[in-house]
Amino acid sequence: MTSDPLELNLEQLGVGAILDALSDGVYITDPDRRIIAWNQAAEKITGWKREEVVGRSCWDDILVHIDKDDHALCGHEHCPLHRAIVTGKRSLSSLMVFAKNRAGERIPVEVTVSPLRDSGGRVVGGIEIFRDLGAMVRDLDRARIIQAHALECPVPRDDRLRFGIHYIPQELVGGDFYRVERIDPDRYAVMVADVVGHGITSALFVMQIRSLWEEMRGDLRDPAGFMGKLGAQLNVLCSRDDYFATAVYAVIDASSRDIEYVNAGHPSPLIARGGGGFDRLEASGIMLGFDEGSSYTAAAGRLERGDTLLLYTDGATEVFDAQDRELSEQGFMSLLAEQDLSKGESALKGIEERLLKYSNQLRLPDDLTLISVHAPLAAGGRSGSGAAG
Repeated sequence: MTSDPLELNLEQLGVGAILDALSDGVYITDPDRRIIAWNQAAEKITGWKREEVVGRSCWDDILVHIDKDDHALCGHEHCPLHRAIVTGKRSLSSLMVFAKNRAGERIPVEVTVSPLRDSGGRVVGGIEIFRDLGAMVRDLDRARIIQAHALECPVPRDDRLRFGIHYIPQELVGGDFYRVERIDPDRYAVMVADVVGHGITSALFVMQIRSLWEEMRGDLRDPAGFMGKLGAQLNVLCSRDDYFATAVYAVIDASSRDIEYVNAGHPSPLIARGGGGFDRLEASGIMLGFDEGSSYTAAAGRLERGDTLLLYTDGATEVFDAQDRELSEQGFMSLLAEQDLSKGESALKGIEERLLKYSNQLRLPDDLTLISVHAPLAAGGRSGSGAAG
C-alpha cells in the first residue's frame, strides 16, 4: 500500500525544514544552553549564520540579551531560557528584550521560551522564539521619553522627612502615576495611582492624570476634595472605555508628622513602625473615574519618629512564585520586614530585587511603584525642593 503523496511525514521532512519555514527566529539549546539548532529567520534577524553559532552557548558573546532597563539577562537567574529549562515551564506571555546582532548593535526582539521534553517527559533542552520589534519599539521609545519627562519628580529634601521613589514600568511605557511635591513650607502632597491595564492606553490615562494634577494644583491641600474632582474629570474623559484607576493621595505635615489621606480602591499604605511591626492606613473609596459623582472622606494617621510610610501599587503583591502561589499583602509585609526602609531608594530597589527572586518570571508581571516617607529619629531644620502651590 502506497501512502498519499500529499501526506506530510514529519520525520522525513525534518526539524530543520520546519524551523526554516517559520518567519520568526528560532533556536534550540541543550540543558547547558549550547545551541543545537538555528533557523534561517534567526540568521536574518541577527546576522549570525548557523555555522557560526551551533555548538556555542547562547551567552557566549552572541545574543547577550539585556532588558529595557539595561539589566544583563545572560546569567542563570535572569535568563528566560534558563528559567524555562530549570522550572520546566514555558513563558506565559512574550517578553521584550534587546539582543546583540553580529554587528554589535542592539535590536529589540519579542521573546517566548519553552522547555523541550523527551518521550519520557524529561526536560532535555529549551527553545526560544523571537521576532524583530525594531519599528514598533522606535515609536514606543519616543512615547517612553515623553512619559518619563512628564512624570519626572525630583525627590524633596527635608531633614524632617526623607522621601524615596522607585518606579519600574512592566513595558516601555507604564500605567502607574506617582507624585511627591511640596505644597507649602510644612506640607507635602504624595500620590500613587494604578491604571487598569497595560501599554499605550494606560499610559495615555496616566498622562491625563498628570495634566489634571497641574490643573487642580489649588486643591492639593484638601485630599477629599481633590480626589473627588479628579475622579469626576476622569469619568468624563474615560468612562466610555471602562478605564479606571486605583489611587492613594496623602498630605503629610513634616512638622507634626500628621497624615491626611484618601484611598480610591487602592492597596492600603503601610507604616513600618520604628519599634517593629506594621500598621495599615485603612480607608475605602470608589476607584477614580468610575463614577462622575463619587465623593471621598479623608482619614488620618501619624508617623512617629523612626517610622516609615510606604505607598505601593499592586505590582508589589500580585506576584507568583514557581508553584503559582501569590505573594499577597501578608507575604509582602514579611519581605518588607527584612529591609531597612529608612534607607529610601536603596531599600526600595532591594524590595524589587526580592520580588524578582520570589517571582517565577524574568520581570514582574505588572508596573511597580514604591514611595517611602521616613521620619528620622532626629530632625533638623527644614529645606526642600519641588513646587509650592
